[in-house]
Amino acid sequence: MRICVLLLVCLLAGAAVAQPIDTDPNGISIYFDEGARVYCTDATVGTQITAYLCLTNASDTSGFLGWEAKLESSVSNTLIGFDLRGDATNTASAPEFVVEFGTPLPFSPSTVLMEITIDVVWEWSIALRVWPAESPSGAANLPSYTTTLEPSTHTSLQYLFGWNPDEVPNWSAAINNPGCVDLPSVPAEDTSWSSVKALYR
Repeated sequence: MRICVLLLVCLLAGAAVAQPIDTDPNGISIYFDEGARVYCTDATVGTQITAYLCLTNASDTSGFLGWEAKLESSVSNTLIGFDLRGDATNTASAPEFVVEFGTPLPFSPSTVLMEITIDVVWEWSIALRVWPAESPSGAANLPSYTTTLEPSTHTSLQYLFGWNPDEVPNWSAAINNPGCVDLPSVPAEDTSWSSVKALYR
């Protein structure tokens, strides 16, 4: 029995397990799927993998005119490619992004803002996080977005806590970390994802 339990724990720790999309409004985080459900994954050293910067559950669904944020990896020289979604221009220098859309980006419960190519050059864990831009346009020192309904208003985005060791703010995803285990999916009618997530903060 102990062997079976140990094997199950190892399988959960090493696999990318899909979760319900976070229900908190106006969230931003990094995921390993476009549906914003997987924030832990494994990768072989010497390979490249794709992550997604996602804006989830925007309160304004009219279409996005722009967004601002900055990305960081715990291991230098791992973020090697940034592919903006839509008709987008970055007026800052990656990995900082002050993005404007020529054609508004349509709303989705999980709106992919960008694909990130990560070079797995490190045999240990790589952590990823989202920061505000260096000089944020919004009133709060947070990432933000603008929409066609309110083009002059920067709506602040909250950090969603995926992998969050020791309650460090805005660490949101991890590669090759045995402690980063996505929680089992919980049926929405039984327990909300927000309440389950709160137990692990």
